[in-house]
Amino acid sequence: LESLSISVREQGRTYHSPWPGMPASFSMLGDAGSEYLLTNQGKLGFVLLRLATGKDKLNPRGEATDALRRLIASVKARHPETMIGLTGLPIMENDEMRSSQSSMLSASLVSLVGVALIVIAGFGGLRHALLANLVLLVGMAWSFGYVTLAVGHLNILSVTFTATLIGIGIDFGTYYVARYVQLRKERLDCQSALLETTRAVGPSISTGAVTTAIAFFAAGMTSFTGVSELGIIAGGGILLCALAQLFVLPVCVYLVDRGQRGGRMPEPFPVHRFIAPFMRVPRLVLLAGLGFSAFSAWGLGSLWYDHNLLNMQPVGLESVELERKLLAESDQSVWYAISIANSREELLERKARFMKLSSVERTEEIASLLPVDAELKRPSIERLRSQLEELPERPPLISVDALEDLGISLAQAQDIVRRVPGGANCAIRLEAIRETLRGMPPAECFAEISQFQQSMAGDLLSRLHALKGVADPQPPQLADLPASLVGRFVGQKGRHLLKIYGKGDIWNIDALGRFVREVRSVDPRATGNPLQAYEASQEMRESYELAALYALGVILVVLWIDFRSIRDCMLAILPLALGMVQTFGLMGWLDIPLNPANLIALPLILGIGVDYGVHIVHNFLEQPGRYRISPATAVAVMVDALTTILGFGSLMIASHQGLQSLGRVLTLGIACCTATSLWVLPAMLTWLSRNRVAGTAEAPLAAAHPAPADERSLNEQARLATADLQAADTARDLFSREAFVRDHAA
Repeated sequence: LESLSISVREQGRTYHSPWPGMPASFSMLGDAGSEYLLTNQGKLGFVLLRLATGKDKLNPRGEATDALRRLIASVKARHPETMIGLTGLPIMENDEMRSSQSSMLSASLVSLVGVALIVIAGFGGLRHALLANLVLLVGMAWSFGYVTLAVGHLNILSVTFTATLIGIGIDFGTYYVARYVQLRKERLDCQSALLETTRAVGPSISTGAVTTAIAFFAAGMTSFTGVSELGIIAGGGILLCALAQLFVLPVCVYLVDRGQRGGRMPEPFPVHRFIAPFMRVPRLVLLAGLGFSAFSAWGLGSLWYDHNLLNMQPVGLESVELERKLLAESDQSVWYAISIANSREELLERKARFMKLSSVERTEEIASLLPVDAELKRPSIERLRSQLEELPERPPLISVDALEDLGISLAQAQDIVRRVPGGANCAIRLEAIRETLRGMPPAECFAEISQFQQSMAGDLLSRLHALKGVADPQPPQLADLPASLVGRFVGQKGRHLLKIYGKGDIWNIDALGRFVREVRSVDPRATGNPLQAYEASQEMRESYELAALYALGVILVVLWIDFRSIRDCMLAILPLALGMVQTFGLMGWLDIPLNPANLIALPLILGIGVDYGVHIVHNFLEQPGRYRISPATAVAVMVDALTTILGFGSLMIASHQGLQSLGRVLTLGIACCTATSLWVLPAMLTWLSRNRVAGTAEAPLAAAHPAPADERSLNEQARLATADLQAADTARDLFSREAFVRDHAA
């Protein structure tokens, strides 16, 4: 009736079908894979891709990503008004790995050059600094071979081991060279100085290397693969660098210094002179150190953990920016969970339960494309097909009734609908049609009605032919669907896959946690990127914490084996304890969050920070009388700290925000441990040895490991020379103190 009234009113200008409930065409199952995935009111469209795996084990999807970006660039050239981008977890992983590789190459070069310059400046000469760095390269070469044999590949975390070895591996050579130069300045020949250096600092270097390596190996005991591989790689690399510095460096120094050139020794930077004034007021220094630690500890309450992996991605990456845009404009992510059912019926029942969850936006599957009641509908479809067998190709010519009869029929219909409840509007429209027909010339009226009838018949015949084309009594099968679509949702053993998309920003840990819990409440065996990311973040955090506990426990055991004294062990670990409190407290004050990338700093600071305390306590046990930090130990600790800070601080130039945060945390942590090692610990040792009589060093290492008879005279000469040097330093300090008092009195 509506179509007739419109057609009559517009006098044949437009045809409106009277069959709105009957589709003009039917989509086939074979077209199911070509549907568009749109969002944001049709402004954003998606093409879902499965990337092929390439030959590059470190970045297996790099080739596919490059091919896609070349294709997108060519399409953009033809359609510059359209924004086309590439995102998704595989793309972001590819971009992240490439950014990390590039960043680590730059950071390694910067740290290698910077470390060499620091060692040269610290020792006041070029010869021994270059030898130490050359031997470091030897140790790193051994480490690369070890990586190949032990693991065979690198990952996004273990790729940082080069900067780690540069920053830490040089430490062992620094201690060795510092003591060797000091002994040569005490008039010992090259061979004697090398032997005495190995005897004096060999145990402390070994303990420092073992404790630092243990911190990494403890991470290797965790269940998270990335952290475990980093621990195994870096721990072994540190031991190899220490072996190179203990065995290769002395040989290199001997070959260079045994001639006339070896008689000219450099003048190391006098770090001990800057520490000496503070040692005159040890109680004040101790109070200041403890007070600053207490102030820092107040910030621990503000320390927080950032789970959001997007915040660690490199800034400016297209894949990251598109993911953020998608979250901002459509409040949904391309991430989805996966549930696998053994049968189609099980999957449909599980889908209904998923859709009732508050955290689920939508689901995708193909099981619902196949009807569940195909056998019940089969007789009806067969009957319909038989009725449509004899359809004509063209509609027949339909005669038009007399206009008077049409008017009578409209009047009768108007009278009937007027008596039906709610039929008033229909009666008014029928009256309008009658008035229009009465106002038209008979010939024109006849032509309009005839044209409408033929259009209506042709429209109906076309729809019936479309219905005939799909009236197949055979139930639809999966084979009727596109093979690419079936391959994404149905496995070889007939199991069905269901994709579950989360609602809201599932990069947010609270939303992600709720989504994971609700999905697991329906299917405990569900998997997918959101669940893997959430569980990996939790497991990574637990792995780092467990690694720190392992490292601390084993470090304490190694310290006990080295010192055989609880007091000395506690003294050696004092800078580490205060440095850790200061580091994480300052992170709270400065609003630097922990995250999955920088949390590895926890076991690293344990291994590196205790190293400084070990060397200073060994230096304390070797000295008679009141403790005064030796020039060699002071410059070695300072140079080691600066090289380590530079090695890890170079990570802050990386574009990867996770590596940046790791560099910031480690730089802050090593700086705090260095400050407590060079000021607080010497002040504590000075105060403890205030009543110690000269010549009664406490448990010197040499007593535990007596030198052979032919070396004892040499060792005694070295001890006396060291005592003379300390006496000279004491006199010089007293002279400086008297001059200071005299100047102020004047």
